[in-house]
Amino acid sequence: MKKHDLVPCLGWGSDEYQRLLIDYFLLNKPHESMYYRYPILVCPWCGDEECGFISVKIDREDDVVIWSDFLLNDNKIDVGPFYFHWENYKQTIEDTYGTAGIQ
Repeated sequence: MKKHDLVPCLGWGSDEYQRLLIDYFLLNKPHESMYYRYPILVCPWCGDEECGFISVKIDREDDVVIWSDFLLNDNKIDVGPFYFHWENYKQTIEDTYGTAGIQ
């Protein structure tokens, strides 16, 4: 996905922004405009979804999290699905807080 010149949305930005994204990825709340989809890669300069993004549909079935239906803006990307064990996934998502060192 490097060819798209986007960066991961997790781990940088204000405390409020990081907490919001963590809530999205842990399925605690739907995205305000994409609902069941979540941006995983965003603009490297501002993080704004208006600049372009890659999003993913995230589902949870019991102890398994599924990332599927990847889109670059509105165009399907032929990758996935990916499956994650809930406890590992949850810990990894929570551990992204502050990883870029920009608060």
